[in-house]
Amino acid sequence: MKTYKGSCHCGKVQFEMVTDLDKAVECNCSICTRKGVLHHRIPPERFKLIAGQDALSLYQFGDKTAKHWFCKYCGIHPFSNPRAAPAMYSINIRCLDEFDLETANIEIKQFDGRNWEEAIKSFKL
Repeated sequence: MKTYKGSCHCGKVQFEMVTDLDKAVECNCSICTRKGVLHHRIPPERFKLIAGQDALSLYQFGDKTAKHWFCKYCGIHPFSNPRAAPAMYSINIRCLDEFDLETANIEIKQFDGRNWEEAIKSFKL
């Protein structure tokens, strides 16, 4: 496993995660599509918020299970607690520092978030 550091655009929110970054999920739901998120889920013990607790704002919708965290200064969404596993962290890998998605060797799986209830039944990370 490797330690990755990430941040929002203005740098007020900084975090790190420890993981094997070999896959990510692209969801086509209304919020993920608009944000352009590529999700990588990790357990809470492998996530650390380094700075910016006071810079984070929370957005919730629908059944309010998921927690969509964003920087209240620059608006960037670095991570969330996903609806499918609210105790986990879903890191937006587009917010990782010194990480080049174009040269990374990761599998990007598609998730049909527009039809969430049906899709989650058969989805496997």
